[in-house]
This record gives sequence, structure tokens and C-alpha cells, in this order.
Amino acid sequence: MQSYLLNGLLASLLLLVPVVVESAQSDMPSVEQQIEEAVNPLPESMREGAAVWGYDDAGTLVLLREGTSHISCIANDASVLRGYVVTCYYQGMEAYVQRSLDLTKNGADTPERMRTLKAELDDGSLTLPDRGVIYERAGNDHEFSDVGMKVFLPNATPQSTGLTSLPSRQHPWLREPGTSQAHIMIPME
Repeated sequence: MQSYLLNGLLASLLLLVPVVVESAQSDMPSVEQQIEEAVNPLPESMREGAAVWGYDDAGTLVLLREGTSHISCIANDASVLRGYVVTCYYQGMEAYVQRSLDLTKNGADTPERMRTLKAELDDGSLTLPDRGVIYERAGNDHEFSDVGMKVFLPNATPQSTGLTSLPSRQHPWLREPGTSQAHIMIPME
């Protein structure tokens, strides 16, 4: 009797799998919506020329729109459970941004991701240009609660920039001072 009950329960669960998979795939935003949301961190004057990367129904990162400028944007990856993040960056930072995304997708939390990126920059297996910018919007959903810009200045210190290294939402500050990942955090509305 128990085996019939167990088999019936398993059969019922297996019938639900296609519904769950189909439901997850239908939640993928349209190409147009991904493009609109991905360029949102940029000043309006820069949005039209940005290349945009997003996700197809299988969750694979694909080019959604060719760009005509030096900026690329990446739509939110709904498969990564870390809230909602859209990022735009100077194309010279492509390898760094891609590596950061890969680490996040593979489950690295922020401290682990930053340590790994620093180690790879320090050993030369990953490089950054001597300066570059990342625009980012993040939050629990597409309403965004954290908006900012990061200007990378490798090895910058408070002494070399005149910036504090104390975090603030009221003024720019220097994150990761004295390292290959040093960058100015600029909070934005």
C-alpha cells in the first residue's frame, strides 16, 4: 500500500516539474524591457549608444543590442539570488566585470568575490585599465534602492586623492584604498 502511495506522489510531483520550468522561463523579461532596465544607471545622454547584454530564455548571457560607444550594460540576471542589479561599465573593464559576474553566479558572496578578484589582479591573471567607470543600480527589485557610480583608480589612497575611506551615502569615498581594485564610490539618486 505504501509503495502505491509513494509512486502516486512521485508521479504527481513529476507532472509539476514542467509547470515550474515553464513558469520560470515565462518570467524572463522581454528584450526591450531588459534593454530599458540595463541602461537605466547611465546618464540619459549615454543610453542610446551603449551595448546591452541580457539573458535569453535559457538564462545564457547574450548580446541584445550592439553599441556605438565605449560603454556596455548588463541586464539583471534573475537566476542569481542576490537582489536586483544592473551594471554599465567602460568596455576596457570587460574581463574584470565578466569575472565578477561569474564569481557571483557561482555563489561567491561580496567579500569572497573581492578577495578572489584582488588575488587575480595581483597575480596578473586578471587586468584592469589604469582607470574606468562602472555605473550600477541595485536593490531588492527593479525599484532600486542603491544607485551609484564607481570610478576605478588602481592603488589610489586617501592621501593621493584627498578622499575619505569611510563609507557614506552623502559624499564620494574611496573603497579598497591602496589596492589594485581601489575605486571612488559616488552615491547617486
